[in-house]
Amino acid sequence: MARQVPMTGVATTTDWADSDNPALMAWRRHGLLLGLGLLALLVAYWPAFQSLGRTWWNSASYAHGWLVVPIVGYLIWQRHETLARLTPTASPMGLLALAALVALWLVARAAEVLLIQQFAVVAMVVALGYSLLGWRVVWAIAFPLAYLFFAVPVGEGLVPVLQDITAWMTVQGLKLTGLPVLLEGRHIRIPTGDFLVAEACSGVRYLIASVALGCLYAYLSYRSLWRRLAFVTLAVVLPIVANGIRAYGIVMLAHLSNHRLAVGVDHLIYGWLFFGAVIFLMFWLGNLWRESPVVALSTATEPVSTEPGRPLRLGAVVLLGGLLLILGPLAALRMQASPGASGAPFEAPPAPVDWRGPLAAAPDWTPRYHGASRQFQGRYLDPAGMAVTLFGVVYYQQRQGHELIHYDNALYDPQRWAFEAEGSREIVLANRTLRVRETRLRGESGRRRVIWSWYRIGVHQTISPARAKLLEAWTRLRGGGAGSHLFALASDYDYVPDEARGRLRGFLQPLAAGPGAASLFAE
Repeated sequence: MARQVPMTGVATTTDWADSDNPALMAWRRHGLLLGLGLLALLVAYWPAFQSLGRTWWNSASYAHGWLVVPIVGYLIWQRHETLARLTPTASPMGLLALAALVALWLVARAAEVLLIQQFAVVAMVVALGYSLLGWRVVWAIAFPLAYLFFAVPVGEGLVPVLQDITAWMTVQGLKLTGLPVLLEGRHIRIPTGDFLVAEACSGVRYLIASVALGCLYAYLSYRSLWRRLAFVTLAVVLPIVANGIRAYGIVMLAHLSNHRLAVGVDHLIYGWLFFGAVIFLMFWLGNLWRESPVVALSTATEPVSTEPGRPLRLGAVVLLGGLLLILGPLAALRMQASPGASGAPFEAPPAPVDWRGPLAAAPDWTPRYHGASRQFQGRYLDPAGMAVTLFGVVYYQQRQGHELIHYDNALYDPQRWAFEAEGSREIVLANRTLRVRETRLRGESGRRRVIWSWYRIGVHQTISPARAKLLEAWTRLRGGGAGSHLFALASDYDYVPDEARGRLRGFLQPLAAGPGAASLFAE
């Protein structure tokens, strides 16, 4: 005979082979709807999911993304006995989370911020589960669902910070060794040669892999929260410290071998071998305070949710959830950049009074902006013959990979110029105050350069990439805009940056009051 589930809210056990079991019937119904919902999500937001796959395939830092879904599936299966004792129920609260995520995706789509789009669609998977299975089920598999977010390729923003930490640790190690060393930005100079702590040397791929493995190990190996947090902290700190030691070792190997070792492919091989040793050390340390596996509670004492299903509520959740899913892509189709702006002239402005130009730009400064609608670069000479170079770029219709603010765009070529410092400055002109981002560079033969740059998004001006992205999103959501601009002004100096700053200010002062002001500054 089939066992009947009592209506008191607590069941003694769940028989998955019993076709009359209400919990089993609910799981079949809700599971089928969840599968259809995930399929609809995949189809509606396919570009975001496709971009995840491309990133996993093309980037060694995120190749672990291919394993995330199978790992999550395994972790959920581990909880199948607990899930069998819970009855899924539709939750309208999940729709609120889904609506917020669709709105987030739409804003990110308008701003062409792929990372947030990817985060939003992964979070939509959780929101769908919350909507169709209920809070108790989602809470029972909270860690596996949270682990899904390791599929999102996050971490590139840490690269500059990790580069600086690696450079500092390398220099400290060289000083302790007694080797003369000079640190200029991220360039390390020792008597036998120069070394650059490039993006590939930041250790971000080691850090990401370590944290992903560390979180999984902590969940499977410990029960207490403090042990889990301690091990995750170790998984964060250890690869950062180890990468500094690795960079120091590479510099010392190159120095002692007269640059015959630890260069080229050897550099990468040593790095991964060293990282493997670090991961082994991390797991060995973690095993010292490993706890015994969690023993499953008996089916007689574990609380169970057996709330009867509500067909009307389930139907409403399915209907509203489907509408929410298609709302984002439909709204994205309506977003269009202003078509009339692309016909406006975009060229170097006339030279200010007593200046000469615009002249042909020197080839030593070549900003890189992919897919720009238009750009210009002109050189101007002051009465003393000192040069100022003005660069401008505009995007009228942006798409993924061809956008103003993109990781692959750059104000300067890092192979020819070394970064020294960056900050912001307020420039008081005749009839306006201009806020600029100041970047200081060191070039070949000891040359020094100051670059002032700013964004103009429609009628708004900013130096913040994040604010510029938000302004772009707001402009596109409103269905208009006059393009996204970046302007950069550069000049060299011999001794102190104030030499170049005075020259840049002297160029902008008359220009801000002249006919070229409208093309450079927001009104």
